[in-house]
Amino acid sequence: MIKLNWKEYDGKGSYQKNILYKISGDTIIPFTETHEGSTDCERVDLRYLLHPGQYGIFAYEYRNPVISKQGCKTADVLTCVVDEGEKKITTFICDVKSNISAFSDNLLKDNALLTVIKEVRDFAEQIKAEILHKNSFILYYKAEGFVENENIGIVTKRFEKEKFAAAADMLESLFQKESPSVPKLLEIKLKNNLGAYRNEVNRIRDFSRKKVLIFEKPYDLKVILLEKISDTEYKVSIEISLC
Repeated sequence: MIKLNWKEYDGKGSYQKNILYKISGDTIIPFTETHEGSTDCERVDLRYLLHPGQYGIFAYEYRNPVISKQGCKTADVLTCVVDEGEKKITTFICDVKSNISAFSDNLLKDNALLTVIKEVRDFAEQIKAEILHKNSFILYYKAEGFVENENIGIVTKRFEKEKFAAAADMLESLFQKESPSVPKLLEIKLKNNLGAYRNEVNRIRDFSRKKVLIFEKPYDLKVILLEKISDTEYKVSIEISLC
């Protein structure tokens, strides 16, 4: 089989963007996310649990090297566990969103509905792009008869599915039937502002059900909730193994 151009992970917790690292044994890779203008810090510990004959792959904001950085979307984390004897590979793509539910409960205020639409759309587009980047090297495994178990996820402080369902209902109501709960002038304004997003209803509704449709393939969305460690620190540990 063709060997990938990767680096051996040194186990010291340091790594660079857009490099494939090979994980040769059980290890923990810490991923930390900070946000401009905020003191909050989210830490994700990726715990690789490998059996004999297996190795892992890790990449941070990985993109296919043939793709330009400009306008290129990536997800935060790409992991793989490979068993060459069994010819199996488990892949996991996830992105950290500090609080995907951080929009007003009142969808008519503060552009809340537009925020929902863009958050869900942008997340799906990041995952879609990362799947393409991942497939750029996974195809070499598949050419050798490997079977892939593909997984996607989101790491966040809160995931309030009912708020996303309400957003899908409101967006659908705006364009498909009368909205008696929305003042007429506001309804006209919303329709003008959101007309370009009227086809996002199904995507938002799927998201509320922890589903994401990418390339016409439905994926179960693994929602991984961060735990509060201190006033400014949130943390979670994720097991990375061959499923």
